[in-house]
Parts: sequence; C-alpha cells; structure tokens
Amino acid sequence: MATNFYKAPDFSPQANVHTIRPSSTALLTIDSEDRFQKGYTQERIALTQATALNNSPYDFTIVKNESIMNGYFTRLGLTEIVFPFAIPNINNKTNKMVVNYGPTTAVTSSAVITIGQAWYKPHELAVAVQTAVRNISSFLSAFEFTYAPTNTGNGTGLPSFYYETNGTSNGPYIAFAPMPTGAAYPYPQATTKQLFDLLGFTAANSIAEEVGNGTYTFCEATRYVDIVCSQLVLNQPLKDTTTQSIARDSLCRLYLGDLNGFNNSTLAPSDVSFCPPGCAPTTIYRQFQTPKMINWTPNQPIQGNLRFQVYDDNGAILTEVAAGQGGGVPADYLNWSATILVSEN
Repeated sequence: MATNFYKAPDFSPQANVHTIRPSSTALLTIDSEDRFQKGYTQERIALTQATALNNSPYDFTIVKNESIMNGYFTRLGLTEIVFPFAIPNINNKTNKMVVNYGPTTAVTSSAVITIGQAWYKPHELAVAVQTAVRNISSFLSAFEFTYAPTNTGNGTGLPSFYYETNGTSNGPYIAFAPMPTGAAYPYPQATTKQLFDLLGFTAANSIAEEVGNGTYTFCEATRYVDIVCSQLVLNQPLKDTTTQSIARDSLCRLYLGDLNGFNNSTLAPSDVSFCPPGCAPTTIYRQFQTPKMINWTPNQPIQGNLRFQVYDDNGAILTEVAAGQGGGVPADYLNWSATILVSEN
C-alpha cells in the first residue's frame, strides 16, 4: 500500500514572519559656500580680503545659533562629494628651484629659476624649465630639457625628464637642488614637495653633469586630499591612522586620480598632449560605495559649530598653496559640497 508523506506548504498569511527593512536615514548636506551666513553681501566683501574670516573653502567654520541636527541617530557616513580642483600643479610651493652651473664639475655659479604659476602638462613644463634655465646666462643657451624623449638612448619614451647642456670641452656642467627654507621660500624643506621633487629629481641630479635625467613623474603637486571635521568624528572610538607622520580623523580621502574625476589619458608619455591626473583643472565627483561609517552617541546633537579643513598629501592645508594664486586673492578658490547619510540604526 502506497504511503503519501507529502504535505502541502502552508501559505497562510498568519504564518510567523520577520520583517526586514533598511534603517531609516536623513541627509546632512554640506556646502562650503554656506560659511557666509549673511549671504552674498558678506561673500562679496570677504573674497576681496586675504585675511577675511572664512575666506577659504579649505579651512572654514559653519556657525549657527542652533544645533545642526537633533535625533537619536547612531551613524554618519559621507556618501557623495563634488570637489572642483583648480589649484595648479605649479604653484607658490612648486615654482622655484636652484640651478648650479659652471665650466667644470666644480660648479661656480648659482641661480634660482621661477616658473610662472599655472597648469602645466609635462611637455609644457619641460619647455618652461628649459626657457628659465637658458635665461640664466648665455653660457646655458644650448641647454635642452625634455619629457619622455624618443630620440635618446636613455629611457626612450619613458615618463621622466631628460636634460643635456650640449656644451663643448669646457662644459657647461649643471646641477639642480631644492630651495632652502628662508625668506624667498618660507616652507619647511623636509615636508614640502618642491619643483625639484615634482620633476622627479633626486640627490643624483644635484651632482654636476653634462647629461642627466630624473625618475618617473606625472608632475602632480598633490595626489589626494583629506577632508577633516573633528566635530563630526568626536564620538568615533576607533580612530583613523595613516602612514603619514601626523594622523587625523577624517571624513574621507579623495584621490585626484579617481576615474570619476579624471579621464585617464590613453596617450603615450612622449605625446605632447599627454596629461596625467593633476595637470589640468577638473571637478571630481565621487559617490562612495563603501563610505566610512562614523559612530555617534544617540542622545547627542550635532552642534552648530563645525570646522572643515582640507589637507594635501603632505598634510598641509590647501589654503597654503591656493593663497599664492592670482596674488593671493581668495576669489580664486572654488567651493565644494558633500552629502552625509545619517542613520538611526
């Protein structure tokens, strides 16, 4: 006799179930232009004064008379950012270099070259450096400086700078050095990327030679920025850290080479139009698929006093670089904005 062990499934709407749904969220939106709480009347004045309060979008404070956000939320995460980047790769930190030269390897003359502050593709920068060196003295009138040359046997077509003095039996010999810290260059040498470094030069390039070349370089003044707001990471028990000498709890790190910001060049380095990330202005847009989720104490509001700072890859405030553009007029800055997702659970 056959036995039927089959039991029809129970599709009753009264069956025990667990409802699962995403956490409820709210948005905290940030705009650096909101630092001018009195509107455009205040902004029009502040952007003409280099010392005006909050004139820089890279170091400003939002001040409100009330809490920015109240509620029993437990997490914050920066999920979206729009960051226009318009600080030239040749700026007040990367526009000077020492040039030593002479008829023998024991160079007897020295000069400082200054490159005009602007955006430079590698080949454009090669022309600017060559012109500046030739203008030092007629002794260096045959000096050649090229990027990724294809007509030499030394690193043909590779992304580095190559130079030669094209001299005769009496030289000239040439050597390069970074700027010493002083009145002409008021930045710490040990922690500041200079033109010398941007060109891919090393200690080997400080030895006088008739021919030389640097290491690989894409001529970037900075490769990323860190956006920091200490008030929003106040309750974060697990602190951020970094391989840099100074660690800060940040909202995000934004890389200039992000595919959402720059179109990667498909040109060979030897092409005069070759333009790596960081050699042209752009607006970087990034939506974080895995944002940093910041812990928050539920019974604490977000205060109405938030300071935002933007640091470069050397740990310096971007204002230090941007302040040198256009005579230091703050109106040369560009505003940025971001979206923070706030979750109740």
